[in-house]
This record gives sequence, structure tokens and C-alpha cells, in this order.
Amino acid sequence: MILELDVGNSRIKWRILSSDERSVDSKARVLAVSAVDSAGLLFQILPNDSQLSRIRVCSVREDALLTELAGCVRGRWGLELEIAKVSACCGGVQNGYVEFERMGVDRWLAMIAAFNRRHTACLVVDAGTALTIDIVSGDGQHQGGYILAGLSMSVQALEDNTGIVLRNRKFDPESDPGTSTEEAVLRGTLASTVSLIQEAMRTLRCRDSDAVAYLCGGDAEILSQALNSRGETGFVIERDLVLDGLAYACENR
Repeated sequence: MILELDVGNSRIKWRILSSDERSVDSKARVLAVSAVDSAGLLFQILPNDSQLSRIRVCSVREDALLTELAGCVRGRWGLELEIAKVSACCGGVQNGYVEFERMGVDRWLAMIAAFNRRHTACLVVDAGTALTIDIVSGDGQHQGGYILAGLSMSVQALEDNTGIVLRNRKFDPESDPGTSTEEAVLRGTLASTVSLIQEAMRTLRCRDSDAVAYLCGGDAEILSQALNSRGETGFVIERDLVLDGLAYACENR
């Protein structure tokens, strides 16, 4: 069996696949603790009789966490941790960065997996702690992208740097102006993000009318609802794009 790990800024997602890449327990699970503290806990919740042949990981955290994970893997299964890295080209996608090694590996894997869904132009939105938007052309060329604070981080920044104190942090897909401080902040944050996504998608569709847009990350659902409420229907939620990209990157090492 193959264990796959996506170590993000605030959580670890994991799943298990059979050795032929087919599903055994493919629904990704999330550790409900800080990613920085969760390396040991992850291996405590796996059954003691887990027979693993490979362990693949991508991480945007500091190297110390990967070192801890590698030690756990080596000690328990005698395996070397396979760590996904950003490259100039992988899975038919050509990296658009001049210094490609500076790209976040989670963005890279999500793009690779999205492009390989249909081998057509695509927009990839990963809505997590940070929110990233990337554009890939029909021939697999990364056209660049955007990075901004995620929805919750944007709201927190307002609270931290102004006198605003929110009693409610629940986003809703409505786009009407808010009639309370909470509504004004939450709807304004969501509307600005949705507007950028729409602009990026319009630009891509002007070049390729068959382009597909994918949403992943913790805020994918609320973004999908907000886009639908504004008449945008061509967005597909694919929650595990980052994990899906691991196989491509680890075979390309």
C-alpha cells in the first residue's frame, strides 16, 4: 500500500492507495491539529499492521517537520520518504517560473493533477491558508498566477490591524452589500477573491473556450457557491488535487 501526505501550513491531509495506485482508502483525512505538531500523531492513528510499500509526501512547512516524518517512516517501516519537489517540467506541464524552485510544491502538484484530468487548458484555485490561482494553457504551459491571503487570513488581518472585532466568521455566498460589520467584512473579502477568479477565468477562456476551472482547498465549497450565485457554472471541486499530483512528481524525481 502507498501512504500519501500533504503537509500544509495548518494541517496534514493523508490517504492510502493500493500499490497499483487504485483506491484502498482513498478518501483524504485531515489531522485536526496543527501541522507542526502532527508528525508523530499521524503514525499513531495508522493501524500497527499497516503494510506500506511507499510513502509519498509534499510539504510547505520547514525542513524540521520532514526530517521528523522521515525518521518515523524509517523507524517503523524501513522505508525512505519520497519527497515531491518542484521541477521545470512534469506530467506534461511546463513550469512558468524563471526560478521554478521558488514555487510552492502544493501549487505545482495541483496544476499537474488538474491538467492531466483532461489535458486541456485549466484554471487551478487552491483555497487554503493562502489562496493561489494558476493558469495552464492547453499545451501544458503554466501562464503564471496569483497568490493572496486566504479568506480566513484576510479577515484576521483586518481584525489584527483595525478596531474591527467580528462576532461571526461564517462566510455566505451572497454578494449584496453587508448591513452589519460582520456581513460587510465577510462579503467584501469573498467578493474580492471571487472577482479575481472570474477575471482570470475570463482571460483564459478568451484564449481557449474549452478551459476548465478546478477548486481545491478548505474553502473550495464556499467559493463554488459564491461563483454559482454569480452565474459561473464551469467550476469543478477536486479536493485532492495536491495529493493526486504526488504520483507524477515522485516518479519524476
